[in-house]
Amino acid sequence: MSLRLAQITDCHLQADALTFYKGVDADAHLDQCLSWLHNNAKVDLLMLTGDLSHFGSEAAYQRLKQKLSSLTYPCIWLAGNHDNCGIMQGVSGQAVQQLRVLDYEHWRLVVLNTTANADGNGAGSIASAQMEELQQVLEDDSQLPVCVFMHHNSMPVDSMWQDPIMLGNAQQFNALVASKPRVKAVLCGHVHQNFDQVVGNIRFLATPSSAVQFTCKQDKFKVEEDLGPGLRLLTLEQGGHLNTKIQRLPRI
Repeated sequence: MSLRLAQITDCHLQADALTFYKGVDADAHLDQCLSWLHNNAKVDLLMLTGDLSHFGSEAAYQRLKQKLSSLTYPCIWLAGNHDNCGIMQGVSGQAVQQLRVLDYEHWRLVVLNTTANADGNGAGSIASAQMEELQQVLEDDSQLPVCVFMHHNSMPVDSMWQDPIMLGNAQQFNALVASKPRVKAVLCGHVHQNFDQVVGNIRFLATPSSAVQFTCKQDKFKVEEDLGPGLRLLTLEQGGHLNTKIQRLPRI
């Protein structure tokens, strides 16, 4: 039986719901994504891949928790560079700073924390202890194909201002997953755009923001003002096959 997932990322909820984020109502855009999911998709699991609050605000996390409370499937919270791991963990009740393994009938999902060694500009890394734990997870006796979820991108997106703030230890991470044939896909947020690249046997995917999109391949930061919120749908099939699409919604 296939595993159906949704990914929502980079919500950037403000401490005050009435405060806009880069010209948009981030709360309203997230509500729009959740409403679309409720009405249009059958989902077994929702991955929220970081920057869920713009300033790591407890009020923002409490609003997010309330928005998710009516969902009938699990919601996995990940931290991004704008989040506060301690506050997020307290509100969500999830071990957001740890490596998490979710095993299903035909797939293993690995959830990583990439907020270690933050540089203050947006970049983050996987802690060395967690990298070692990841290696152990990928070398254990399980034969399940693996899909990895994290916030920062480990592949450059050909954007002069974004590529310096990607995963700090991307080279080490990419070499590790490339050496493990069970790893079929790596999914992230952070870049506020769609990205889909196959390197070797691994499909690297990034997902648009539920709040606002960034213009691709730019020397300097620029918002894509014509694009509304986005989310990703995934179907993980038996045998390691993955189908995915981006769902874009109108800007409010």
